[in-house]
This record gives sequence, structure tokens and C-alpha cells, in this order.
Amino acid sequence: MTNALDTTPSTIDRIRHDLVSLKMPRALEALDHIVRRLEQGEIAALEAMDILLSDELTLRENSRIKTALRMGRLGTNKTLAGFDFSFQPSLDRDRIFTLAQLGFVARCEVVHLLGPTDPTT
Repeated sequence: MTNALDTTPSTIDRIRHDLVSLKMPRALEALDHIVRRLEQGEIAALEAMDILLSDELTLRENSRIKTALRMGRLGTNKTLAGFDFSFQPSLDRDRIFTLAQLGFVARCEVVHLLGPTDPTT
């Protein structure tokens, strides 16, 4: 005779099933690691839930942003690191990178950017 407990899914199996049903792939991926930390006493139960939910929300937010950028047809991401300063030698590379760090915001300073308004000139 089979024990009734043998056919009943374990709690962790039910949680996995629920995470799949709720379409929470990141939480499902992190579950075993979080449970291990919980069993070792590294984190409390509420902290474990917080980590799982935060990871899932981060994944969803990143996915939402990626989709919005793709749908917006904004083209490729460009950064200052990839800018060809030799193309515009009048730009002070160090000054541009200093401005990019936004230190002027923390110091409550005003920055004026001057230049031609017509892109054809």
C-alpha cells in the first residue's frame, strides 16, 4: 500500500508549480538558492520572500524597458564611451566626461550648453 504522503507534492514542488503558473521565471530560477540560504539560517522567511519578489520585479522592469525601447524604434544605444572625439576635436573630452558624472547637480550649479541651434550649420 502506498503512503498518501508519497503522492502528495512537496511544498517546494507546489511553490515551483505556482511560480510557473504565475509566470515568474526569475523567482523560479532563484528559488533553490533562496531556500538553501533560508535553511542555513542566513536569511529570515520574510527576507526570502522579499528577495524572490524583488528579483522578479527587477526582471520585469528591465524587460518592460527593453520592450519600450524596441517599440520606440530609438535605434542603437549609444554611450560616451563609444563617441569618436576625434570627429569633433573642439570638444573637451575630459569636460564632457565630468559633466556626464552630474556633479553639478549635487553642487546645485547651473550648466549652460551653448552652440548653434540649426543642425545644418
